[in-house]
Amino acid sequence: MKGYLKEGDVLPSERELAQIFDVSRVPVREALKIMEFLGVVQHIRGKGVFVKKMDINKVLNNIDFLISDPISGLHDLFEAREALESQAARLAAQRRTQEDLDAMEDAILEMERSIHMKRDVKSSSLRFHSALIAATGNVVLIKMYEFLSDLLNYSLQETFKDRARYGPSLVHHKQIFMKIKEKDSEGAVEAMQKHLRESDEAINKR
Repeated sequence: MKGYLKEGDVLPSERELAQIFDVSRVPVREALKIMEFLGVVQHIRGKGVFVKKMDINKVLNNIDFLISDPISGLHDLFEAREALESQAARLAAQRRTQEDLDAMEDAILEMERSIHMKRDVKSSSLRFHSALIAATGNVVLIKMYEFLSDLLNYSLQETFKDRARYGPSLVHHKQIFMKIKEKDSEGAVEAMQKHLRESDEAINKR
């Protein structure tokens, strides 16, 4: 593969990349995951892997996070997520619209389908959390979530390396959703905290 790739270009498939570099598809897949975490590429289901416009500072920050103590870094990340998403769950329960509920429910249904078809659930889980943040109607929270999107994506990637987490995570998402639907602010906070703490504990037990 010669030349340069620019923003918006689509990468060759995993199989093609494996042939180009004369390796198996496993290291190619792992390399693409790291590149996505760093913010260099974006995977769009059904379309392929696309080159993103790079923010060099963001890439360097993510590299620093990646090479530091991974377990400690993930624990810190889950603590940060709890601070952000617990408050988001509270506000979402107070402010959610029917459109917000529909978006969260659609993500849960997609997650159920993915589990049934033995597919990865990371994207549907991310959709749920994104819809919850959007339901707050708080521009600052939404921007903070967008800024941290690569790190949040990384925490989900680590969580779902163990398929045993799929079922419990689905149950947690449903519990959070029901509390938001019922406008139970404190219940939504507790459900979100339980979800994130159990995910953190599961990773620490590996």
